[in-house]
Amino acid sequence: MDPGRYPSVDVAGDPQPTDAPFRLGVEKLRGLSPDAPARVRAVFENQSSTEQTVGFGSIRPFSNVWSRGDSPLVLVPSERELQKHVFGTDERIVPDRPVGGCWRTNLVRLVRPDVLRWRSLDAGECIRTDYAVLHYPERDIAEATNTVWFGADTETEDCLPARDYFFEESFLSRSVISAFGEKETWREFDWGFTFTIGE
Repeated sequence: MDPGRYPSVDVAGDPQPTDAPFRLGVEKLRGLSPDAPARVRAVFENQSSTEQTVGFGSIRPFSNVWSRGDSPLVLVPSERELQKHVFGTDERIVPDRPVGGCWRTNLVRLVRPDVLRWRSLDAGECIRTDYAVLHYPERDIAEATNTVWFGADTETEDCLPARDYFFEESFLSRSVISAFGEKETWREFDWGFTFTIGE
């Protein structure tokens, strides 16, 4: 993305998981503009008639904040307290305005712990989290934190290049069947979405 250009963005979720009593979704809350980065909302809903227990990562419902493959997008939870809790930093991650015409994170190294936290959802209960979608300038962050850069050695790194970006998360659901005793069943399933930046 050229500095000062704010292309259109779109988001589309994968098909719903089969044989799982959950509805997962994503929606665009706003596009890129001079005033704010793009924002999306991830939704996870228990559609069964009974309580369900699910293992989530460090951010509920969508914890895998880096786009898949060799791409520079990151999802940053909009809530500052959640940012501090997840990334373990008080530094401001989301800037107040574009940096050089680009919505990118401040020069903060993001380390997300790989954890599994159980959460019981009542019938019909829904979890929602809003995320800012930003360019993550890994090379600049490495140089600013005096870390050796192991990535590609390019002259310039495009900010938010036009293409599809894929985000995917794994969930682990647990159900207890109680008739004449208890029996636990476990099921892991993946779900994700595509964030598209236009020309």
